[in-house]
Parts: sequence; C-alpha cells; structure tokens
Amino acid sequence: MPKKGENITKRKDGRYEARYVKQRDEYGRIKKYGFVYAKSYFEVKRKRDEEIKNFNIKVEKSNVKETISNSIALWLDSKFSIKDSSYTNYYSIIYSKIIPFLKDKKIDELNEKLIFEFIKSLQEEKLGNKRIKDILIVFKQFLDYKNINIKFEMPKVKRNNIITLNDKEISIIEKEAINTDDIKVFAILLVLFSGLRIGELCALKWKDIDIQNKVIHINKTLIRVKNKDKSCKQKTKIIIDTPKTQNSIRNIPINNQIIPYLKKLKKDDNCYLLTGEIYYITTKKYYMFYQKFLKKINFKKYNFHVLRHTFATRSLLCGIDIKTLSEILGHSSVKTTLELYVHVKDSEKLLQINKLKFLS
Repeated sequence: MPKKGENITKRKDGRYEARYVKQRDEYGRIKKYGFVYAKSYFEVKRKRDEEIKNFNIKVEKSNVKETISNSIALWLDSKFSIKDSSYTNYYSIIYSKIIPFLKDKKIDELNEKLIFEFIKSLQEEKLGNKRIKDILIVFKQFLDYKNINIKFEMPKVKRNNIITLNDKEISIIEKEAINTDDIKVFAILLVLFSGLRIGELCALKWKDIDIQNKVIHINKTLIRVKNKDKSCKQKTKIIIDTPKTQNSIRNIPINNQIIPYLKKLKKDDNCYLLTGEIYYITTKKYYMFYQKFLKKINFKKYNFHVLRHTFATRSLLCGIDIKTLSEILGHSSVKTTLELYVHVKDSEKLLQINKLKFLS
C-alpha cells in the first residue's frame, strides 16, 4: 500500500518500490515514470530522491533553453519533505497561476520585465494582494533554487477589518447550544470559548478533551490535500495530520461554564467530538451544517473564522493578556495577535485613558 503519499509501495515479494517522474514535456506534463527498488522504505526513498536529483541535473545541463513550466514542475516533484498541506498549496499556485502564464517561456528568458508582466497579469485577475504575495513567495523559492537573482517588490498586504458577532448574537447562540443534545451545535459555542480553527475542531476526539483537568489538547488538524500519487483516480484526499506550525500544537484551558455540558455530551474517548462516532466529518460538511444553523436562527452568512475572531476580541476586552491569548490561539508570535486585533487594543486604550479624572 502507498506510504505517506510519496509513490512508495511495498511489493508482495517484500521489497519496496518507488516511482518518480522521469520525463516531462515542455509544458510540464508527465510523459514517463521511472522506478527504483530496495529492501527498506528509507533505502528506496534515498534511491528515489537521488534519481530525481540526477535527472534534474541532467536536464539542466542538456537543455539550456529549458522551459520554466518544466523546470518548476521538476522542482515541485523534488519537494517530498514538505507537509501535504503545503504541497497542495504549491501545486495549486504552480499549475493554476505560474505555469499558465509562463508555460512558453524559457529559463534564460526570465528577467525583471517578464516578472513585472506576470505580477500585472495577477492584478488584472482582481486577485487580492495577499493571494498575489503567496504566489510570488512560491515563485521566489523556485528562483532561489535555480540561483536566479531577480529583484521584485512584494505587494503590501492590508489587514482586512475583523468581523465579530455582537453580544445579542452571542446570546442567541448560547441559548441554542445549551438547550440541545446536538454536539455539532454545541461545538459552535465551544469555538466561541476557545478560538478553535475548523480543521482542529473536525480532528478533535473526546480523548483530546481532559474534562477533569479542564484542558483541550490540540495536536492535529483535518484538511483536504492534493494526492501526490498521480496514478490514483482521486485527485484529493482527507488527512488528519499535525498542524503546519509548532505553535498550533497547544493546550487550551476550558472555561468553567462549558464543563457541565461537555460532561453531559461525553462519548467514548476514540470517538470524534463532532460525530460521537469513530468516523469524522469533513470541514466542508461541517461548514455547510454551520451555515444551515446560522440560517435557522436568522443570522447572515458569517465565515466560520468569525467565531475565532469573536473569541479573541472578547478575550482582550475581558482583560486576558496578549501573550496568553496568543498561545491559546496558536499564533506564531505575539506580533501576529497584536496586528490582527489592534482595533481592540485601541478601544482598550480609550477605555483606560478615560479613567483619568479631574481632581478639582
């Protein structure tokens, strides 16, 4: 069976077989695969990676006018060590944005003017600066890999205004959640008191919730990723993996008001929180449930992340310090938290400064 989505399988004779892309056409499409064999998984992986490296070197030496699309596809093929979620993001950017524009261009044609035209084409698609920056970051990594030094400016990303639920809306959700036996509804309230991401929520099992010690252990997330095994009919797959960053692996304290309802709804440790069974619900399906719930209670179509923003904003206004909040949210730094919720800190400053009174 395939291991880790790396086109490595264990054969019936006990040996491991690894498949790799051996030839592509000028537009980056696969034409031919190569195969290597070994007695162990790690040995066949080493041999496979060596073949890819040698092939890339051979291509570069034999074809001075190598196409950008072919070269960047080969570069992506060599990135087996990155997480599946990152691979999915790279794949999407490369095949939907970079290759369509640069497919007929050669490596030796790369210059500042061509990259400027590429950036202009992205802007003409009405893409946001954040999306354009993400695309250019991947492209810059490829340029660095090819030792191509071309300078270009990254677009400045302006933070969007944070949308949060108001007190009346929060109160309505609270009443709905505490008067139901539907864990999927109660989970919405749980997010309002914990700041969980939807992928983290869908991957959560009851064994991750330590009711006695009042803590939720976050150590995995559920995501849909690109299937690296191109021979597979399914182009994507669901995986439950560790979060992308170390900071996202964290312990979230449980608010005392939540405890009685968790005890009431508790299922077997091996069951997923949202289903009460040993099978999970995907983020797409739970998001659809969330939107139906909002419609039922006559709310507009809030993004699921609004719940997380609401938790963070309320936490700051209640006096939770920024360092504690940053760790609960799983942010990479306090700076990230401050940049996202600077509007809350500004309102807090206004509140604090009005504590100064006339002495006469």
